[in-house]
Amino acid sequence: MKRLLPLLLCLCLCLAACTAQQTNAPTAETPLLAASPVPVEPWPAVPVYVDGLLTLRGYDCDGELYLCPMELCRLFGIDAEESAEPGGYQLRLPLWTLEAPADAEVYTADGRYLYCPSGYRSLYNRVYFPADISERLFGVSLSYDGRRADLDSSGFRLLEGGPSYYDTHFHADDLFWLSHIIYAEAHWESLAGQIGVGSVVLNRVKSDLFPQTVMAVVLDREHITQFDPVESGEVTAQPDEQAMLAACLCLEGYNTVGDSLYFVNPERGDDRWFENALTPTVTIGHHIFYS
Repeated sequence: MKRLLPLLLCLCLCLAACTAQQTNAPTAETPLLAASPVPVEPWPAVPVYVDGLLTLRGYDCDGELYLCPMELCRLFGIDAEESAEPGGYQLRLPLWTLEAPADAEVYTADGRYLYCPSGYRSLYNRVYFPADISERLFGVSLSYDGRRADLDSSGFRLLEGGPSYYDTHFHADDLFWLSHIIYAEAHWESLAGQIGVGSVVLNRVKSDLFPQTVMAVVLDREHITQFDPVESGEVTAQPDEQAMLAACLCLEGYNTVGDSLYFVNPERGDDRWFENALTPTVTIGHHIFYS
């Protein structure tokens, strides 16, 4: 009996060790540590073909293509630096700096204005801008069909400006009368609404139905006075900074109303002729625009 006691004690210890190992083994209740999840991109990725070769990746945000300007700088061999802070983003090139204040609609580069109402986006420690910004900064052309983007770099040329760009590249009368009519007609409207008024004036300049200069369009009285502030004399009021900015953006080619040739504020004028004779295109603020 005395010889059996050590054997029984050893057997009990072995059974206890086996039970402890089974308790610590992974089961359905105690799963193994899961692998790190694969990051999910917040927007659909878009392959970007540069001159036919798959080179970059952009992103689709609400149907608009976004590209990273820093990646384009590297593609074109441009020595550039960037910084992104809560107050905004900077892209520093040897000749100029892109300044993009946070939550602003307008950015600046080399004395020129860039209209970006949708703003820039940050993803994976990179900053992305709407494709239009890249086209203007680098002189490239982009097409996007919702699945892939094609970038044609044959016209590559860095944005050029200067401190007096708008004074030296556009007729003084155009900037004067465009800013004055924008202020008189829409100084209480958003920047998009002010650009809309200026776009109507420039659309008329291009149309065979109206005079061929900004001043002549604004002062046109061939049938009736085309703009009420001309009749009332309000067109002579000094435009503010935003009206001047809107005029510069219009001269840059920005347009928020398409091919509209008319607009009316129903609260300030009779809109029955517009409704009966024209096709509405867009409403911005208090103004309805027509083609």
